[in-house]
Amino acid sequence: MAEKNIVIVGAGFGGVFAAKTLSKKLKSHKEYNIILIDKHSYFTYMTELHEVASKRVAPKHVQEDLEHLFYQNKNVKLLTAEVNGIDKAAKIVKTTHGDVSYEKLILAVGGQSNDFGTPGVKEHGFELWSMEESLAIRHHVESIIGQGAGELDPAKREQMLTIAVVGSGFTGAELMGEFIEQRKVLADTYKLDESEIKLVLLEAAPTILNMLQDRRLADKALKYMTDNGVDLRLGAMVTGVDENGVIFKDGSTLPTKSLIWTAGVKAKSFISDWGFKYGRGGRIEADDYMHATLEDDKPAEDIYVVGDTLSYVDEKTGPVPQTVEGAESAARAASNNILADLGFAKPKTFGEVVSYHGYAVSIGSHYTVASLMGLNFSGFFASLAKHGINLFFYSQIRSMYSIFHYMLDEFFRTANGRNPFRGAVSRLGNVLWSTPLRIFLGLFWILAALGKVGPLNDLFWQHGLASFIEIVTGAGLLVGLMTWPLALVSIILTIAAWASNGFDLTHWFLIFSSIAVMNGAGRGFGLDFYVVPLLQKGLGGLWYGKAKSLYDDLDK
Repeated sequence: MAEKNIVIVGAGFGGVFAAKTLSKKLKSHKEYNIILIDKHSYFTYMTELHEVASKRVAPKHVQEDLEHLFYQNKNVKLLTAEVNGIDKAAKIVKTTHGDVSYEKLILAVGGQSNDFGTPGVKEHGFELWSMEESLAIRHHVESIIGQGAGELDPAKREQMLTIAVVGSGFTGAELMGEFIEQRKVLADTYKLDESEIKLVLLEAAPTILNMLQDRRLADKALKYMTDNGVDLRLGAMVTGVDENGVIFKDGSTLPTKSLIWTAGVKAKSFISDWGFKYGRGGRIEADDYMHATLEDDKPAEDIYVVGDTLSYVDEKTGPVPQTVEGAESAARAASNNILADLGFAKPKTFGEVVSYHGYAVSIGSHYTVASLMGLNFSGFFASLAKHGINLFFYSQIRSMYSIFHYMLDEFFRTANGRNPFRGAVSRLGNVLWSTPLRIFLGLFWILAALGKVGPLNDLFWQHGLASFIEIVTGAGLLVGLMTWPLALVSIILTIAAWASNGFDLTHWFLIFSSIAVMNGAGRGFGLDFYVVPLLQKGLGGLWYGKAKSLYDDLDK
């Protein structure tokens, strides 16, 4: 049977969600290939770029290699290439790799920052809608604050130590929240008074976070920012940017070397000549089934559009927002209707599959305002809810690897207290000091198995399988090999001994000691320092494959 290609252009939220959905539904239909094309070999978690820009997390935290995501999806082929155009008559996608034929096509090329033609933004400012842009901000802020700390001229010093963000939507508010926390780190690093680093949020409208229907949440976000020293200027219309700073409509200026524009999003400009009907922000208009609309207002029967590339207004829920749930809902509709075209499902409109649970806007790692499932709340629990939303997305694309590393990066590897628990659960503390406890715990289990713990012998076992497990557990802990699972075994052994031989205060000590050494204690003068990275690399490779900078699976 001849192979047929379902081509997806763009590995963003919409493209990845569509590829996963189609891969699962067409698993038993070997004649269909799903070809995912992107200019990068990785998926970028766009909604977390502000954390990279502010140096809260490492860049790899928001990057998910496509091989990792799709290694178990054998009907998905990856191609790292740029798309130059579409030949609709021949049903061909033109790429830098060559022509790729399609039976069905999903356009999910994403968006880019929209500066609305404001002079000087691209030359003298920064934007935040890609990994490259977030890294540019990350390096610039660190550099310019360092330079400002050593500047003797008061005017130049103030200019260098001023960070301005234009736009108070989700991206602008979240980035400013991160800068509130990074300011303390920068001040400590460069021996500055925190108040010297000025944070300015500029918004042309009279209110912030204007997509939030409950204005009380927006007011709480505003109060949190102002309480933390943000100079929030409403009704501030920016008309230009130059080498000296920001120029406002009334002719006034704000001297700064760090202007970050987050005030709008539009579709990627290179799709403008692909022969479709374009709506607001240069997005491709679509019908109720997510078919792209052609220039003559007719639907392109074999071409679908999702994500930031999409312009569509639902009768009940309004315009599809440039959010994860907006992209997912469109991808769900497009995937279902492709399956319907192939005879494996019934057609469904966007309105039949749309699913919006709400919003959560993090103003840094410690504070969030959320409107979810009809509930409005803020603070610590809202911050946890924001993480829950991110983990829910990863669960939808079926990546336990992503979930595990997200938890590590957001809760257990964060520096400077930048997590909802203000660093209390971070494992970046020096695990070397838990090494003596680990060695003591290991010796205890060996001695207990040998009957060498005096009056405590009656609490444990000196023969049989239980004794053997005690010795293995103790030996592993002693040399720091597989510390985490053996610490769990230690807890289980203790509970079993408690149940079998009665309670003693020693049991509590063993349980809490076992929990303590789970914090990476095997890496301090232990074999886990060598073994764990090898296991991660080996087992990860077996399940997720090997990450690459470029992919070309079309010849497989």
